[in-house]
Amino acid sequence: MSEEPETSVRMGIDEKLQRFNQALLGEDELGAVVRGHIYIESELIDFIRARLPNPAGIKDLEIDYYGRIKLAIALGLDESFGPSLKFVGTLRNRFAHRLDAAIGKQDADAFEKALGPHKAVTSEAFKTAHIKRGTFETTVAIKQQEPRDRVTLGFVTLWAAMAVAVYQAARLDITT
Repeated sequence: MSEEPETSVRMGIDEKLQRFNQALLGEDELGAVVRGHIYIESELIDFIRARLPNPAGIKDLEIDYYGRIKLAIALGLDESFGPSLKFVGTLRNRFAHRLDAAIGKQDADAFEKALGPHKAVTSEAFKTAHIKRGTFETTVAIKQQEPRDRVTLGFVTLWAAMAVAVYQAARLDITT
């Protein structure tokens, strides 16, 4: 955690979202999964930094992804993030270690389940976007989308929720 990545607080959230979407949509499945994981882990690190009174105090501490999830939850990240953050780590590991890894329906279903209460945001945003575009009547339901598209929606949902958590954490007075 020694590098100082761009954070949602210092960088416009719209610019970060645009870069994130380009990373997910402009890649093959391997690239999308790995980059999606990197963006989400970056938000996780930013959350930890925002919640620590002295983030430099753990600068040289070696913490793996799953350790960061536990630390973030201990520092106040809502526990409902745990299953989806763990799913992203497991999916990334599968893609990193298997040449034949592919996103399947079971991945999309598992990610949706892991998102728990956060999946309602995806459903509402999906519906609202298609209503505004006038395409709601002809839109295929999320459950019937291609698995990669559903997993991409999961990544976007989780990333956006984490970005909001970072924003809120950065504005809390952690000295009280």
